[in-house]
Amino acid sequence: METIKITAEDLLVGATASYTIEIPPTVLRPGIEGTAHDEGKENKVEIEIKPLTIRTFQMITKAAKNDPGMIPILMIKEGVVNPPLNPAQISKMHIGLVEFIVEHIRRVSGLTQKKNTWRN
Repeated sequence: METIKITAEDLLVGATASYTIEIPPTVLRPGIEGTAHDEGKENKVEIEIKPLTIRTFQMITKAAKNDPGMIPILMIKEGVVNPPLNPAQISKMHIGLVEFIVEHIRRVSGLTQKKNTWRN
């Protein structure tokens, strides 16, 4: 097996990537028994996300030190590229949508072990 030498730039390339994810209608507008309210519509809703860097993640945990409920809000604020969202807008999202987006941000950031410290 051959060992390949890499550069610092090779290690940093993942932090600049962005990904488009589709939000299923049942996540965007959940209804009773798992059906979406606008079930008949075939609209495709996509957002663009990026991985969180260690610096951004440290900033989030520091900012949410006294209020762990801010962690998902700040993760979405920093991790969603398009559309840009502010904390007030994110606070109005339903929990299922927040969990869906945070899970995707965690995945592209390489965070595999989930801590539920922001849930009370």
